[in-house]
Amino acid sequence: MANFSLAAGDYGLGAAKSASGLPGGDIPTYLGRFAGAGLALAGSIFLFLIVYGGIIMMTSAGGEGVAKGKKIITWAIIGALVLGAAYAITQLVFQVFTSSK
Repeated sequence: MANFSLAAGDYGLGAAKSASGLPGGDIPTYLGRFAGAGLALAGSIFLFLIVYGGIIMMTSAGGEGVAKGKKIITWAIIGALVLGAAYAITQLVFQVFTSSK
């Protein structure tokens, strides 16, 4: 006989999910986790660039390394500001769409 539980709209996905042992969640949850991981990585890169720029400035002994270090730090700060603005805009868009339901 045919298995009529597939006709109920589950298509066997519930059984496959429980058998695989994967954590439950929906697409916004996964996107949130992915965005959080991306922000953590970007924050680590920002910290590294600030420290690297500072080391370049301190070890340059007043030469052209000071300008290079300032440039690295300036662009790291600009990148962090752009990333923060993108995060804020994304949060705003998600709040607008989730509150309209």
